[in-house]
Amino acid sequence: SAPVAPPPTAPSPARPAADVKWGVIEGRVRLTGTPPAPTLSPTTGTVVSVCGEQAEDRSLVVGAEGALAHTVVSLKSGAGLPAPASLPADPVLDQKKCVYEPPVLAARAGGTLTLRNSDPLVHNVRAASGSNRSFFNVAMPLEGMTTRKPLPAEPGVVPIRCDIHPWMRAVVRTFDHSYFATTSPEGRFRLEVPEGTHTLVLWHERLPQAEQTVNVRAGEVVEVEQSWAVGDLK
Repeated sequence: SAPVAPPPTAPSPARPAADVKWGVIEGRVRLTGTPPAPTLSPTTGTVVSVCGEQAEDRSLVVGAEGALAHTVVSLKSGAGLPAPASLPADPVLDQKKCVYEPPVLAARAGGTLTLRNSDPLVHNVRAASGSNRSFFNVAMPLEGMTTRKPLPAEPGVVPIRCDIHPWMRAVVRTFDHSYFATTSPEGRFRLEVPEGTHTLVLWHERLPQAEQTVNVRAGEVVEVEQSWAVGDLK
């Protein structure tokens, strides 16, 4: 008789967090060379008194010594890992002086995005997702109002726009795990991760995606440096 095939082995469940040994990846992200001046868009009519005559494009924010803010740093494959000891806070997108703050957010796919309007103006927030060109579109007519909206269940990039003020734009990068961070104004980030070998993905909307593989030991801090040249900008 034909030999009986062994039963397929089930994938091993993620280890409970109590068994996990943790290490830290810290890093600094920089842009080398002289960054281009930000594009300025004229504002219109009634918003000038609140927002000034020009709004600055914030898709590239570079600080002292080339520090690159708003770069999204994540583990390439975090879905099979135990949940982080401390989960990232739900992101908040503020509408302030006719720009989105921050211009780049990282979040869990299917998570919640809190929207806030800090301007005494009517804004609306339109989020797109893949083939669904308008995932949600919400009017925010009142200063100080907040609302919460779900993010698409599939990981990816969610562009955000304001139909009333077309220069307003932001982007949410979403993941199927919680191992992500965005760089500070100093271009720095910190991720607490389980010990082991991890591939780090560094993503900026206007630069080529970069990857670095690091080996993290329990209780240790691994330092990562990433730099792009101004010539890499798109």
